[in-house]
Amino acid sequence: MKKTVLALAAIAASSAAFAQSSVTLYGVVDASVESVKGDNTVTRVSSDKLASSRIAFKGVEDLGGGLKATFLLDASLKTDNGQADSSRFFGRSAYVGLTGGFGEVRLGRQDSLIGGQTAAVIGTQGYDEAVIAQTLGGVGYRYVDNAVTYFAPAFVPGLTLAAQYSTAVDQSGLNAETAYGNNAGRAYGFLANYANGPISGGLSYIHVNTDPAGDIENTGWFVYGAYDFGAAKLTAYFNQDDQDAGATTGKDDRRTFGLKVAVPVAQAVTVTAGYARVQGANASSTTFNTKGTDDDTASILTLKAQYDLSKRTALYALYSQVYNDNNTALKVGGSSGVTTSLDKSSRGLAVGVRHSF
Repeated sequence: MKKTVLALAAIAASSAAFAQSSVTLYGVVDASVESVKGDNTVTRVSSDKLASSRIAFKGVEDLGGGLKATFLLDASLKTDNGQADSSRFFGRSAYVGLTGGFGEVRLGRQDSLIGGQTAAVIGTQGYDEAVIAQTLGGVGYRYVDNAVTYFAPAFVPGLTLAAQYSTAVDQSGLNAETAYGNNAGRAYGFLANYANGPISGGLSYIHVNTDPAGDIENTGWFVYGAYDFGAAKLTAYFNQDDQDAGATTGKDDRRTFGLKVAVPVAQAVTVTAGYARVQGANASSTTFNTKGTDDDTASILTLKAQYDLSKRTALYALYSQVYNDNNTALKVGGSSGVTTSLDKSSRGLAVGVRHSF
């Protein structure tokens, strides 16, 4: 009898331990048929137009006293061909962290603060303005390697404050860890975000050294404000990226102004329209037009219709149109296989389905 009681106690203790930790498998599968036109036209089955296809594992363990250990391993994939999205197995996120009354600390590859905020507010998929404009938050530094991120406790309801530092922002290129005293790739950023009822707004920033001495850097700002009227949600935003052209030639910059309005036109159906104006535009997130270049603006029009079949599955249609000036060559989604010459327009249409699990 005594052995039975001890065995039951051991089983109960083991069950309690298991109940204090959990691992969740989740993901997104997104596929569409699209036609993108620039100097040429490409029609194909494509991936990731409404959301990035992925498979991820996240976990949490309750350590007691309000302290928890967390992790996230998030891998990209392409629905059109089943391939991994990059040479990184967990290219979207690979971090471990601790959370408690002090806030949260994360270590590893993760969203940059400006990238995460840009994605949440205006999107960072191929038909979204941040990707078409090739902003640092949307493309150049969407994620960061070797990062330490701190999220402060919620001192005010709805307010999120965070700071981030990276020793080497991108191991495929800028890597400050290759030699002592090499500052290339060292980066830092911060974020403030507020959301309470119909009102939301915030700003984020990133600073990246791009040479060993640390004298040349890329910087990016993103700021937005939004109000949900019920019948429509209106969002206004501004992004500015600056790039040192050299120690003596000053900075080149790229500015993006935009408006978006989302209207629930029927039950489970939302239509979102957007307009953005890009100044200092270029076809790359890492190179800008030289400061003072004439006729280097572009206009971007976006339209999205989403029909939620359930909480997990949605049908969608996307249309984006880019009007380039004499010295710009932006294109929808940076689409592979499609070229766009200076002063030529680009447009894309995609119809697809997104399923979350």
